[in-house]
Amino acid sequence: MVKITPARTRHFLAEVISWAFFPPLVGTVFFIFLIFWYSADFGEGLKWVTLVAPFLIFLPLLFFAVTYKLGWVDDIDLTNREDRPLYLVVFIFSLIFALAVLFFLQAPLKFIVYVLSGLIMTLVTTIITFFWKISFHTAVTTSVVTAITILGGMRFSPLFLLIVLIGWSRLALKKHTFYQVLGGFLVALAITELIFYLFEFKLFY
Repeated sequence: MVKITPARTRHFLAEVISWAFFPPLVGTVFFIFLIFWYSADFGEGLKWVTLVAPFLIFLPLLFFAVTYKLGWVDDIDLTNREDRPLYLVVFIFSLIFALAVLFFLQAPLKFIVYVLSGLIMTLVTTIITFFWKISFHTAVTTSVVTAITILGGMRFSPLFLLIVLIGWSRLALKKHTFYQVLGGFLVALAITELIFYLFEFKLFY
């Protein structure tokens, strides 16, 4: 029988938190929520989800499943920094295609800006990844929480506490150092705020 200890409990909780806030999942779930939130009706929302889902969801997941099966990556968490750039490049192209679809079909500006900010954030963090293992868990969640707060107002600012929780989980699992977690937060916050600000959406009024 496995003995339950404080260390095992912390590790289990950290694993649950890390999986619950798996970066592609967080970014995609919020985008789907954003689409239905700002669409005129359910039918319109379903249309936008159907158009962008192949690029934002199915293509990256399919590529990851194939590369994992082939042994190109060591684990699902992409623990090794060297495993990350290839997957990130595929995700960048997926974001570009999704952005092009939204732009040419004249989607609401909020959808376009959200995907654009995610694209720029992913580009910057991918470049950083070539030299340093920045935390994508904190980066993606920070980007999403910042976007929620910009679009929905400061009443959503308590969601930033989630980033502290996620940062703790990454440290508890020894996946990142404190500065890698902090770096993901700062880079994502700065880029997301900047891109939304350029389109006249402001975090602080």
